[in-house]
Amino acid sequence: MDSAKEFDFEKVAITYSKHRYPNEKLLEHIFNRVRYADRILEVGCGTADYLSILSELLYAHGFGFDISPSMISEASKKNRRIELTTADANGPFPYRNFEFDFVFNINLVHYVTDLENLFKESFRVLQNDGSVLTVTDSCQDISERTLTNYFPETLDIDRGRYPGNSSIISAMKKAGFEGIYTTKVKTSFEFKKQHFEQYRNKAYSSLRLIAEERFEEGMKRLESDMERGLVLGKKAYTQIWGIKVAKRDFDLPMVYTTGFTE
Repeated sequence: MDSAKEFDFEKVAITYSKHRYPNEKLLEHIFNRVRYADRILEVGCGTADYLSILSELLYAHGFGFDISPSMISEASKKNRRIELTTADANGPFPYRNFEFDFVFNINLVHYVTDLENLFKESFRVLQNDGSVLTVTDSCQDISERTLTNYFPETLDIDRGRYPGNSSIISAMKKAGFEGIYTTKVKTSFEFKKQHFEQYRNKAYSSLRLIAEERFEEGMKRLESDMERGLVLGKKAYTQIWGIKVAKRDFDLPMVYTTGFTE
Protein backbone atom coordinates (compact mmCIF):
# COMPACT_ATOMS: atom_id res chain seq x y z
CA MET A 1 0.00 0.00 0.00
CA ASP A 2 1.13 3.55 -0.74
CA SER A 3 2.49 4.98 2.52
CA ALA A 4 0.50 8.18 1.98
CA LYS A 5 -2.72 6.12 2.13
CA GLU A 6 -1.79 4.54 5.45
CA PHE A 7 -3.42 6.45 8.26
CA ASP A 8 -4.31 5.30 11.76
CA PHE A 9 -7.83 6.55 12.38
CA GLU A 10 -7.94 4.67 15.66
CA LYS A 11 -5.71 7.40 17.11
CA VAL A 12 -7.73 10.36 15.82
CA ALA A 13 -11.35 9.23 16.12
CA ILE A 14 -12.11 11.48 19.10
CA THR A 15 -10.44 14.46 17.39
CA TYR A 16 -12.44 13.90 14.21
CA SER A 17 -15.66 13.50 16.16
CA LYS A 18 -15.08 16.77 17.99
CA HIS A 19 -13.66 18.94 15.22
CA ARG A 20 -15.04 17.67 11.90
CA TYR A 21 -18.58 18.54 10.86
CA PRO A 22 -20.68 18.47 7.66
CA ASN A 23 -20.66 21.31 5.17
CA GLU A 24 -24.15 22.81 4.95
CA LYS A 25 -23.95 23.72 1.27
CA LEU A 26 -22.80 20.22 0.37
CA LEU A 27 -25.65 18.70 2.39
CA GLU A 28 -28.16 20.95 0.63
CA HIS A 29 -26.65 20.06 -2.75
CA ILE A 30 -26.96 16.31 -2.09
CA PHE A 31 -30.49 16.59 -0.70
CA ASN A 32 -31.70 18.58 -3.70
CA ARG A 33 -30.54 15.81 -6.06
CA VAL A 34 -31.69 12.80 -4.09
CA ARG A 35 -34.88 14.19 -2.48
CA TYR A 36 -36.16 10.82 -1.28
CA ALA A 37 -34.67 7.46 -0.32
CA ASP A 38 -35.94 4.68 1.91
CA ARG A 39 -32.58 3.11 2.80
CA ILE A 40 -29.21 4.83 2.39
CA LEU A 41 -25.64 3.64 2.91
CA GLU A 42 -22.49 5.64 3.60
CA VAL A 43 -19.30 3.76 2.77
CA GLY A 44 -16.37 4.76 4.98
CA CYS A 45 -18.69 6.79 7.17
CA GLY A 46 -16.14 7.80 9.82
CA THR A 47 -18.07 9.43 12.66
CA ALA A 48 -21.18 9.40 10.41
CA ASP A 49 -22.03 13.11 10.58
CA TYR A 50 -23.19 13.28 6.96
CA LEU A 51 -25.09 10.01 7.26
CA SER A 52 -26.89 11.21 10.39
CA ILE A 53 -28.15 14.42 8.82
CA LEU A 54 -28.96 12.99 5.39
CA SER A 55 -30.96 10.13 6.89
CA GLU A 56 -33.07 12.72 8.72
CA LEU A 57 -33.46 15.03 5.72
CA LEU A 58 -34.45 12.15 3.44
CA TYR A 59 -36.59 10.37 6.06
CA ALA A 60 -34.42 7.35 5.34
CA HIS A 61 -33.16 4.39 7.31
CA GLY A 62 -29.42 5.09 7.53
CA PHE A 63 -26.63 2.50 7.39
CA GLY A 64 -22.89 3.01 7.46
CA PHE A 65 -19.62 1.20 7.88
CA ASP A 66 -16.00 2.13 8.44
CA ILE A 67 -12.72 0.25 8.79
CA SER A 68 -12.03 1.93 12.16
CA PRO A 69 -13.85 0.52 15.21
CA SER A 70 -13.08 3.74 17.10
CA MET A 71 -14.74 5.86 14.40
CA ILE A 72 -17.82 3.64 14.57
CA SER A 73 -17.81 3.88 18.37
CA GLU A 74 -17.74 7.69 18.22
CA ALA A 75 -20.48 7.71 15.57
CA SER A 76 -22.69 5.46 17.70
CA LYS A 77 -22.39 7.80 20.66
CA LYS A 78 -23.77 10.68 18.59
CA ASN A 79 -26.59 8.88 16.78
CA ARG A 80 -28.10 5.58 17.84
CA ARG A 81 -30.83 5.66 15.19
CA ILE A 82 -28.49 4.71 12.35
CA GLU A 83 -27.13 1.20 11.92
CA LEU A 84 -23.34 1.04 11.92
CA THR A 85 -20.77 -1.70 11.58
CA THR A 86 -17.06 -2.20 11.00
CA ALA A 87 -15.91 -3.31 7.54
CA ASP A 88 -13.33 -2.50 4.86
CA ALA A 89 -14.36 -0.61 1.71
CA ASN A 90 -11.64 -2.53 -0.15
CA GLY A 91 -13.51 -5.81 0.45
CA PRO A 92 -17.06 -7.17 0.29
CA PHE A 93 -19.71 -4.88 1.78
CA PRO A 94 -21.63 -6.56 4.65
CA TYR A 95 -25.03 -6.19 2.97
CA ARG A 96 -27.27 -8.14 0.58
CA ASN A 97 -27.87 -7.36 -3.09
CA PHE A 98 -30.34 -4.55 -3.95
CA GLU A 99 -30.58 -3.32 -0.36
CA PHE A 100 -30.26 0.47 -0.78
CA ASP A 101 -31.74 3.35 -2.80
CA PHE A 102 -28.70 5.59 -2.38
CA VAL A 103 -25.05 4.72 -1.69
CA PHE A 104 -22.49 7.45 -1.09
CA ASN A 105 -18.96 8.06 0.09
CA ILE A 106 -17.46 11.38 1.21
CA ASN A 107 -13.73 12.04 1.62
CA LEU A 108 -13.04 8.33 1.23
CA VAL A 109 -11.49 7.56 -2.16
CA HIS A 110 -8.00 8.77 -1.23
CA TYR A 111 -7.88 5.98 1.37
CA VAL A 112 -9.22 3.25 -0.92
CA THR A 113 -6.70 1.02 -2.71
CA ASP A 114 -9.26 -0.80 -4.88
CA LEU A 115 -11.61 1.65 -6.62
CA GLU A 116 -13.05 -1.09 -8.82
CA ASN A 117 -14.14 -3.07 -5.75
CA LEU A 118 -15.61 0.07 -4.15
CA PHE A 119 -17.93 0.67 -7.07
CA LYS A 120 -18.58 -3.00 -7.88
CA GLU A 121 -19.84 -3.49 -4.34
CA SER A 122 -21.75 -0.18 -4.38
CA PHE A 123 -23.45 -1.37 -7.57
CA ARG A 124 -24.29 -4.76 -6.06
CA VAL A 125 -26.03 -3.41 -2.94
CA LEU A 126 -27.98 -0.73 -4.86
CA GLN A 127 -31.52 -1.24 -6.06
CA ASN A 128 -32.25 -0.80 -9.75
CA ASP A 129 -32.44 2.92 -10.58
CA GLY A 130 -30.61 3.72 -7.35
CA SER A 131 -27.87 6.34 -7.38
CA VAL A 132 -24.28 6.42 -6.20
CA LEU A 133 -22.30 9.49 -5.15
CA THR A 134 -18.62 10.08 -4.55
CA VAL A 135 -17.55 13.36 -2.96
CA THR A 136 -13.87 14.04 -3.52
CA ASP A 137 -11.33 16.81 -4.13
CA SER A 138 -10.03 17.55 -7.61
CA CYS A 139 -6.55 18.95 -8.18
CA GLN A 140 -8.11 22.39 -8.52
CA ASP A 141 -10.11 21.94 -5.29
CA ILE A 142 -6.92 21.08 -3.42
CA SER A 143 -4.97 24.04 -4.79
CA GLU A 144 -7.67 26.62 -3.98
CA ARG A 145 -8.53 25.68 -0.40
CA THR A 146 -7.49 27.72 2.66
CA LEU A 147 -5.62 24.77 4.15
CA THR A 148 -3.25 24.64 1.17
CA ASN A 149 -2.61 28.37 1.42
CA TYR A 150 -1.21 28.04 4.94
CA PHE A 151 0.27 24.57 4.58
CA PRO A 152 1.56 24.43 0.98
CA GLU A 153 3.31 21.13 1.67
CA THR A 154 -0.12 19.47 1.68
CA LEU A 155 -0.61 20.32 -2.01
CA ASP A 156 1.68 17.63 -3.41
CA ILE A 157 0.72 15.20 -0.65
CA ASP A 158 -2.98 15.34 -1.44
CA ARG A 159 -2.53 15.50 -5.20
CA GLY A 160 -0.61 12.26 -4.80
CA ARG A 161 -3.27 10.68 -2.57
CA TYR A 162 -6.47 11.62 -4.37
CA PRO A 163 -7.39 9.65 -7.51
CA GLY A 164 -8.32 11.79 -10.50
CA ASN A 165 -11.90 12.13 -11.64
CA SER A 166 -11.11 10.04 -14.72
CA SER A 167 -9.98 7.12 -12.54
CA ILE A 168 -13.15 7.30 -10.46
CA ILE A 169 -15.39 7.50 -13.51
CA SER A 170 -13.57 4.61 -15.19
CA ALA A 171 -14.11 2.40 -12.13
CA MET A 172 -17.78 3.40 -12.01
CA LYS A 173 -18.28 2.47 -15.65
CA LYS A 174 -16.57 -0.90 -15.16
CA ALA A 175 -18.95 -1.59 -12.28
CA GLY A 176 -21.93 -0.93 -14.56
CA PHE A 177 -23.00 2.58 -13.58
CA GLU A 178 -24.56 4.79 -16.24
CA GLY A 179 -25.63 8.43 -16.50
CA ILE A 180 -22.41 9.52 -14.83
CA TYR A 181 -22.01 13.25 -14.31
CA THR A 182 -20.03 15.67 -12.14
CA THR A 183 -21.19 18.61 -10.04
CA LYS A 184 -19.29 21.11 -7.90
CA VAL A 185 -19.90 22.88 -4.61
CA LYS A 186 -17.72 25.87 -3.67
CA THR A 187 -17.93 27.53 -0.29
CA SER A 188 -16.49 30.75 1.11
CA PHE A 189 -16.91 31.51 4.78
CA GLU A 190 -15.68 33.64 7.65
CA PHE A 191 -12.72 31.84 9.14
CA LYS A 192 -13.48 31.56 12.85
CA LYS A 193 -11.98 30.02 15.98
CA GLN A 194 -13.67 26.68 15.25
CA HIS A 195 -11.84 26.46 11.93
CA PHE A 196 -8.57 27.42 13.58
CA GLU A 197 -9.12 24.63 16.12
CA GLN A 198 -9.64 22.14 13.29
CA TYR A 199 -6.17 22.94 12.04
CA ARG A 200 -4.57 23.15 15.48
CA ASN A 201 -5.90 19.68 16.33
CA LYS A 202 -4.94 18.32 12.90
CA ALA A 203 -8.48 17.29 12.08
CA TYR A 204 -7.42 16.94 8.44
CA SER A 205 -5.26 13.94 7.70
CA SER A 206 -2.83 15.79 5.42
CA LEU A 207 -1.75 17.97 8.37
CA ARG A 208 -0.51 14.80 10.06
CA LEU A 209 1.63 13.97 7.04
CA ILE A 210 3.77 17.14 6.93
CA ALA A 211 6.80 17.96 9.04
CA GLU A 212 5.98 19.38 12.48
CA GLU A 213 8.15 22.43 11.77
CA ARG A 214 6.15 23.25 8.63
CA PHE A 215 2.91 22.73 10.53
CA GLU A 216 3.89 25.16 13.28
CA GLU A 217 5.03 27.76 10.72
CA GLY A 218 1.66 27.57 9.01
CA MET A 219 -0.22 27.88 12.30
CA LYS A 220 1.75 30.98 13.28
CA ARG A 221 1.08 32.61 9.93
CA LEU A 222 -2.62 31.72 10.15
CA GLU A 223 -2.91 33.10 13.68
CA SER A 224 -1.21 36.33 12.65
CA ASP A 225 -3.55 36.79 9.67
CA MET A 226 -6.60 36.08 11.81
CA GLU A 227 -5.58 38.81 14.27
CA ARG A 228 -5.52 41.23 11.35
CA GLY A 229 -8.81 39.93 9.90
CA LEU A 230 -7.20 38.71 6.69
CA VAL A 231 -8.43 35.11 6.52
CA LEU A 232 -11.23 34.01 4.19
CA GLY A 233 -12.19 30.36 4.40
CA LYS A 234 -12.42 28.53 1.06
CA LYS A 235 -13.33 24.92 0.33
CA ALA A 236 -14.61 23.17 -2.78
CA TYR A 237 -16.10 19.71 -3.27
CA THR A 238 -16.37 17.66 -6.45
CA GLN A 239 -19.33 15.28 -6.67
CA ILE A 240 -19.43 12.37 -9.13
CA TRP A 241 -22.86 10.78 -9.60
CA GLY A 242 -23.99 7.59 -11.27
CA ILE A 243 -27.13 5.47 -11.69
CA LYS A 244 -27.72 1.73 -11.58
CA VAL A 245 -30.03 1.37 -14.55
CA ALA A 246 -32.47 -1.54 -14.40
CA LYS A 247 -31.45 -4.35 -16.74
CA ARG A 248 -33.84 -5.36 -19.46
CA ASP A 249 -34.95 -8.98 -19.86
CA PHE A 250 -32.56 -9.61 -22.72
CA ASP A 251 -29.53 -8.10 -20.98
CA LEU A 252 -26.92 -10.47 -19.64
CA PRO A 253 -27.12 -10.79 -15.82
CA MET A 254 -24.45 -9.22 -13.66
CA VAL A 255 -22.55 -11.92 -11.80
CA TYR A 256 -20.57 -11.33 -8.62
CA THR A 257 -18.10 -13.76 -7.09
CA THR A 258 -17.68 -11.94 -3.77
CA GLY A 259 -19.90 -10.29 -1.23
CA PHE A 260 -23.32 -11.15 0.09
CA THR A 261 -26.17 -12.51 -2.03
CA GLU A 262 -29.89 -12.72 -1.65
